[in-house]
Amino acid sequence: MSDHISGPRALANAIADITDVFAFPSPDRANHLVLVMNTLPFAKVSNAFSEGLIYRFRLRPLTANAPGDRAPFSAGPDVGAEEFVFDCVFSPPSTADGQPFEQEGTCTLPSGETVSFRVNDEDGGSGHGVRVFAGARWDPFILDAPAALKTVAIGELAFTDRGSIYMDGKNVLGLVVEIDCSLLGGPTLVGVVAETLTRGTFNVRI
Repeated sequence: MSDHISGPRALANAIADITDVFAFPSPDRANHLVLVMNTLPFAKVSNAFSEGLIYRFRLRPLTANAPGDRAPFSAGPDVGAEEFVFDCVFSPPSTADGQPFEQEGTCTLPSGETVSFRVNDEDGGSGHGVRVFAGARWDPFILDAPAALKTVAIGELAFTDRGSIYMDGKNVLGLVVEIDCSLLGGPTLVGVVAETLTRGTFNVRI
């Protein structure tokens, strides 16, 4: 799923705007699931993750329903049944004269265990069956935005250059969590939701 600047809350809180969500099997580690949440359209390399947000992945194992059912998959009979939550939070960025900022992150697993990592560290952090990376990355949103806006305005397709990528050279802040599927009970199908919430005693979903 990919979307940018969608809705008034995203416009008012660009740092919390989720631009992309991806979930796929790890290409180099069997039985591992990779989760990606990108935020902040047009991010600069100097931008830090917000220390005022919780970056959350929510996962539920799915089962296939019988052919002909209204929904092809089921997440269980009860709301919240078998939900696995991975919460990532960040410290305020620290800077030194003439040096890039440094920022620490912590990912809390469903078990309550934590994995620490440093923003923009290519090796990320790992532990308890989880690996985490966070940092600025090239925006994967492939779209000719001016042509899309013209299409909406005139009511007919206005795309002329298939190779035009308006977001080429733009960045987002990427958060990547790789999970050993045994932490989820080893399901073959998983539903994934990503969200940003305000960090405090009363959490507000952005």
